[in-house]
Amino acid sequence: MATAIHEGDLLVIMKRQRLTFPPFAAFAVLLLAPASGFAASILGSAGDFTLFGGTAISKTGADGAVIRNGNIGLSPAATTNISGFSPPGVILQNSAIIPTGPVTAQARQDLIKAQVGLAGMAPNANMSNVDLGGKTLAPGVYKFNTTAGLTGDLVLDGQGKNNVFWVFQIGTGLTTAANATVTVINPGSNGGRDYGIFWNCGTAVTFGATNQIAGNYLAGTSISLGADRGSGGGRALALAAVTVDGVGQVDAFGGINGSDWTGGVIFDQAGKVVPYQPLWFRHFGKNHRTTTTFLRVIKGKASPSATVIQWRINANRWHSVAVRSNGTWKVTGSNYHTAHTVMRLRARDAAGARTKVQRITVWRH
Repeated sequence: MATAIHEGDLLVIMKRQRLTFPPFAAFAVLLLAPASGFAASILGSAGDFTLFGGTAISKTGADGAVIRNGNIGLSPAATTNISGFSPPGVILQNSAIIPTGPVTAQARQDLIKAQVGLAGMAPNANMSNVDLGGKTLAPGVYKFNTTAGLTGDLVLDGQGKNNVFWVFQIGTGLTTAANATVTVINPGSNGGRDYGIFWNCGTAVTFGATNQIAGNYLAGTSISLGADRGSGGGRALALAAVTVDGVGQVDAFGGINGSDWTGGVIFDQAGKVVPYQPLWFRHFGKNHRTTTTFLRVIKGKASPSATVIQWRINANRWHSVAVRSNGTWKVTGSNYHTAHTVMRLRARDAAGARTKVQRITVWRH
């Protein structure tokens, strides 16, 4: 989770080994153990693509490019606007060209949703007019009022934590020089597989030659990938054109330990992008409850990733109630025995992950 960090603290160079890529106090409160250590991608169906554009996607320059682990698609432009991707010039591995239609239209909507959500996050530091080259950055949100540049090495320090992220909010365009690299060091116990790196640009992204790219590059207009690049895991997702020059690769899952750099953040129930929290829920009140009525209401709170609370009485079927946008929920149980009844509760997220079951004993007299 991102915390308030002073810019000066973020730019400390750390001499550690790098991991490079081939590219109510009166109430009892109970927390349940998380069911999953990974967040669902905020990219939605756009995450199925390694290259995505709005007007055209073209391959130019020398042969030998490789597109891995994600599809190629356009919306709203027609598939005929994808050019230069016929073998042997380009090798597609676990990838395909998806015809323009409902699938690509949904990917475009999901891309725009992610762009808006990332732009709405509160920044930890404003780095306008600062070149990213030679910097080491802790996890957080970094804002550039207009353009951003990268000349040389950018190091992202995970500080041994899991589920962290770097979001670059760039008002206009990002330009990288030749031989620029993005590297992650000091991953947590999950090996960095749950990290997120998002470059959210208002206009264009222009890569220099022989870059080692890492992260998800989201552009309001175009993306141009320079020649001889290596992928440290990344996607090029634009609302206009995408151009791939020369040899090299773009591999959506080319990050350390197969990361695709979409972790660390989620959409909450209000539709905002927020730091990921492991799935949990709390119920407020005593574990052993007494009722003289046919009904008993159980209330509580849940993590931003929780979408529903599931509950059942004794061995009956599971029921679901939605978690509200403010994270609260309410279960109204009925059919209690005259002695005691066991209510079972668990939280679930949009991806189907669930917490462990918690039991509440309800006595009726």
